[in-house]
Amino acid sequence: MIKHVVLFFVFLTLSFSSFGLDISNYRYYQINKDLPNGKGPFYVVYIKTNDPCVFVDKIKDKTTHRFCKMGDSELDLEKNHPSIYPVLMQLFGSRFSFVVAAPWNEQQCEIYLPRMELTCEPTGK
Repeated sequence: MIKHVVLFFVFLTLSFSSFGLDISNYRYYQINKDLPNGKGPFYVVYIKTNDPCVFVDKIKDKTTHRFCKMGDSELDLEKNHPSIYPVLMQLFGSRFSFVVAAPWNEQQCEIYLPRMELTCEPTGK
């Protein structure tokens, strides 16, 4: 277990140094790693320390998408910050899933990365 944690931090440090990023500017940062052999990353998902919204960089198109409004839930990460915030974030393949913790309307959300489509549904909590 400790070996995996150390390897994760080494990989994370190398990722930031290769992109010239300062890790202190991010609360969350992940690239999609489950790629076909020899292919580079297609997407980078991150949350900045000074912006509560979810950002997705599409490497191939050199575009950045910013997600603040959480679908039809009327939750807005920017407007309702710090009362709501993303947790349990997972980037797997072409999907980024997370929960928006909100005392009045918690949502399970997912961004389908190829189309940059965000969907959310209530968790019932």
